[in-house]
Amino acid sequence: MKNLKKVAGFCFFVTAVALTLHVFAYEALAGEDSGSWRPIYDLVMRWINFGILAFVLIKFGATPLKDFLQGRKDELAREIKKVEDEKEKLEDQIKEALKTLGESDIRFAKLKTRIIEQGEKSKQKIIEKAQTQSRIMMEGAKQKVDSQIKQAKNMLRAEMVDSAIALAFERLPEVITDEDSLKFVDIYLNRTLIKF
Repeated sequence: MKNLKKVAGFCFFVTAVALTLHVFAYEALAGEDSGSWRPIYDLVMRWINFGILAFVLIKFGATPLKDFLQGRKDELAREIKKVEDEKEKLEDQIKEALKTLGESDIRFAKLKTRIIEQGEKSKQKIIEKAQTQSRIMMEGAKQKVDSQIKQAKNMLRAEMVDSAIALAFERLPEVITDEDSLKFVDIYLNRTLIKF
């Protein structure tokens, strides 16, 4: 197959050169005037040189150029594959991040609920503690008031007794006679003697 392609290419090249010579060098081949043949000869030689250059480039440059293009194609395919793989990884990471975000929202809601519950419990404990303290303070204040009332009553009694005694000392000497005094002394002595 390769040899057939080479032979066909060579035949095409020879045919192209012959046709080019025939078309452009007609005057040079048919003319008897040898003075005007140089420009046509130069043109034909340029075409022949171009054909040789094209043949050499095709013959020796086609495979390396083809290999280079194939290598570049493979390299680009690998880069595209690598980018697609990275894209898939990033999409997976994005999905994972969204999933984690959803889970964190749920956790946040649960945490918020738990914190509110703990806050309510703490609030209730503080209220109960304040009520207990206020009850203790009220009882202490009541006891203090009761104690002050008792002291005031005792002081009032003492003052009343003192006032009564003072009043009695003022009025009794006028009312009590010597006979009454002797009766009081007898009563006192009888009571003390009975005890002994």
